[in-house]
Amino acid sequence: MAGRRMPLAPAALRGLRGIVIGTGSANSGARRPIWEFWNNRWLRRALRASRIGALSVSIFGVGYTTGVSDVLADPQDFRQKKATALLKSMNATDAEGHVRLCEDHSEEVKAVKRVLPRLLRAARAQVDALAEEIFQAIQQGEATRSQEKDLETLQRAQKRLQGWSDHGFLVVDVNTPNAFVTPMLPRMVFVHRGIFWVDGLARPEGLQVGKEVYVRRDGWQRAKLVSQHQDQWAAILGDSETVTVGPEDMRVRERRQLVENDEQLAMLLGHELAHAVHDHGYESLGIWTTAYSLELVLLSILDPSGMFIFLLELAAGAIARYAFVLPLGRCDEMEADATGLQICARAGYDPRLATEFMERFASFQDDRSPTWASTHPSTEGRIKALKDAEADAIKCFQEHQAARRWL
Repeated sequence: MAGRRMPLAPAALRGLRGIVIGTGSANSGARRPIWEFWNNRWLRRALRASRIGALSVSIFGVGYTTGVSDVLADPQDFRQKKATALLKSMNATDAEGHVRLCEDHSEEVKAVKRVLPRLLRAARAQVDALAEEIFQAIQQGEATRSQEKDLETLQRAQKRLQGWSDHGFLVVDVNTPNAFVTPMLPRMVFVHRGIFWVDGLARPEGLQVGKEVYVRRDGWQRAKLVSQHQDQWAAILGDSETVTVGPEDMRVRERRQLVENDEQLAMLLGHELAHAVHDHGYESLGIWTTAYSLELVLLSILDPSGMFIFLLELAAGAIARYAFVLPLGRCDEMEADATGLQICARAGYDPRLATEFMERFASFQDDRSPTWASTHPSTEGRIKALKDAEADAIKCFQEHQAARRWL
């Protein structure tokens, strides 16, 4: 009928679409538009992955450049701010927010002042000796790519240790047995007061009226014993409340000494300087950066949706931590133990005391997590590795002692 449009059949629609875009039957041999390649899903995923990878590297570079700029602008102020932020993160501040440091005249600070300068000189000598071994291998044409990388690390360590002052340490009034170095504040070792003695609660022995104890009441609260009836004790809390408790719900304050002499302190500080020798802190930062970048790239390639991407994002951090970061961290601890022995031997401290002290140190730590979930190897594994490395360290110690006798 005139004026009435007839609907096109599906076949006619397909033919018309083919004519418009040049792919119909009449032009089946014509070249497809150049933008059609973008519909390839693998190409799109590859481009997405490269963009995200480049973006993550760029973000890391911007952060690094900003940090370098802040350091160069005011090095002292930057170190002070970083140190304060770090100490606050580990609860090393009082109620007013001031950092709790041991006094300069305290026995803890005096001990570090005696030991650290000797260890720093020994660490510099240890770096020189390790670098000399690699230099000789290079001259003989036997050096591997790994050794060349180690040489670069040692060269950075030489510069770091040369600028490390004998006063490059802080003794923090924290009641845990720990010491550490961090790449965020190079040329500085942080020592917890708990390295020397730990103030804690222990089961009571020999209770008597008038003794100060801690009773279990929404945590441990200070109280004073006033009377006893059979196995039960009456105790007055700080607010004059009287409670009845048994020995199983009472504790007394106990001070346990960990480091008893300079040799034991040297074992701990030598281990921390060994981390600086091998650049473990910067290596860990690189591992974390790589792990996060790979996670972003992986998510961009898979391009999942819904519950799968949610589960993958939850698992990615754990996979990176338990599959890469923690195992490499445990290897770093083993390496620092062995190099720390060498540093102690060069400083004139007997390395044969290390295994005994390691057992003592382990008894002061509350962490009972399995090895696979820990940043440190098991005590048994560390002791075995120390014994394996002990022979070379003893030889170095004896040579050092013989040289001192000749002086």
